[in-house]
Amino acid sequence: MESGLTKDGLAHYYQEVASYMLPYVEDRPLTLVRCIDGTGKSCFYQKHKNAMLPADIGSIEIVDKKTGAPEPYITLSTSKALVELAQLGVLELHPWGSRNGDIEKPDRLIFDLDPDSAIDWKTLAGAAADVRARLKKLGLESFLKTTGGNGLHVVAPIRATNSWPVVKEFAHNLVLAMEKDAPDLYLTRMTKAARKGKIYLDYLRNERGATSIAPYSPRARSGLPVALPLKWEELKTKERPRFLVSEFANWKARLKKDPWSGMGELRQSLPKSSK
Repeated sequence: MESGLTKDGLAHYYQEVASYMLPYVEDRPLTLVRCIDGTGKSCFYQKHKNAMLPADIGSIEIVDKKTGAPEPYITLSTSKALVELAQLGVLELHPWGSRNGDIEKPDRLIFDLDPDSAIDWKTLAGAAADVRARLKKLGLESFLKTTGGNGLHVVAPIRATNSWPVVKEFAHNLVLAMEKDAPDLYLTRMTKAARKGKIYLDYLRNERGATSIAPYSPRARSGLPVALPLKWEELKTKERPRFLVSEFANWKARLKKDPWSGMGELRQSLPKSSK
């Protein structure tokens, strides 16, 4: 691999983080990013199960909204399956926001803060704190993670009682309110030309079929950075947190206390309005 990491090294990493990553990816449809020849070569996305994948990697039939035909989406539920991904050259795992048992009702809200390169860490951290405060005002506790890139994700677990359109509208209204309050800083449209000096508030992770990078997943980028859960207090650090698979030994101790450990116990419902 371009990063210098071998498949055995990647398998070792997956083995070390499997019990921490698994709760956030198991029993969900997954999209995998496979880089068979390393990050320096072309990579491809794979969301459908085929005969080339190991038996430990399962599938779930999901009806395509356009064609009406069922398609076998990749899913897994064991640490063994997660480790086997290394031999397939899988560098990224992107789960759905809903579980296999109730595909049409998401159980998490995801806000992707994607900053222009001109945005400094302090400004981005303030934006994440803004999202957290607005969610808290609406009765929702949220969690933070790096994306493995320049951005941050704010994630709020919710009861799986609302349809995708309802959850998407809730997220959209919240980011529209942020844009209205600070139009010089926030942007809710995907137009790249308008992103200069702004933070794009991506709420589209909250629609059917959309995915987001899994906690503890590497990214198929130079150095293999990792999308890692953070404590909210870490927004106060002077520099943007960055964690690499190759430097796992330096941050392995973080696994002893997962900032997202309480997420599974939260039973909070989506408010009727985010306005």
